[in-house]
Amino acid sequence: MDNTISEAAWLERTLTTDIPLGGAMDLTVTRLDDEGVELTLPLAPSVNDKGTAFGGALASAMILAGWALPRLLLRRAGMSAELVIGRCETRFLTPVRGDFRALCAWPRASDGRRFIERVEEKGRASLLLEPRILAAEGVAATLVAKYAALRG
Repeated sequence: MDNTISEAAWLERTLTTDIPLGGAMDLTVTRLDDEGVELTLPLAPSVNDKGTAFGGALASAMILAGWALPRLLLRRAGMSAELVIGRCETRFLTPVRGDFRALCAWPRASDGRRFIERVEEKGRASLLLEPRILAAEGVAATLVAKYAALRG
C-alpha cells in the first residue's frame, strides 16, 4: 500500500490511470470523506450528438464512483482481491447539459465489515451501492449496483 500520497490522490490515480476510461472522461476526485466519494466530470469528453452527456458516460461515472468504495475498503483492510460490478440498474431522469458529479455514499458500517469478513473467510463477497449523478438540473441519474470482490 502506497502511504506516501493521500487516499483521495491514490483513488484518483487508480480511477484515471489503472482505468483509462476515467482518464479519458477527465474525472477528478473532489471529495472523499466519512459520507462517501464525489467525482467531478466535465461535459466535453462525455458529450453526445444532442449536446448533453452521453448515457453511457453517466453510467460509467456512477459505476466508478460506486467501485471506488469497496476498493477503498479492501485497501484499508490490506487485502488484495479483484473487484467487479456484478449487476446494475440505471435510471436516467433528466438530460445533463453541463459538468456533472458522480456521488456514492459509504455502505452502512456493518455492511462494510461483513463485506471484508466474507472476503477473508470465503474468498468472495458482494456489496450493494447506489451511486447517483448530480448536475445543475438536480439528480439526473441513479444506479443500483452490486459489486463483487473475488480473491485469487
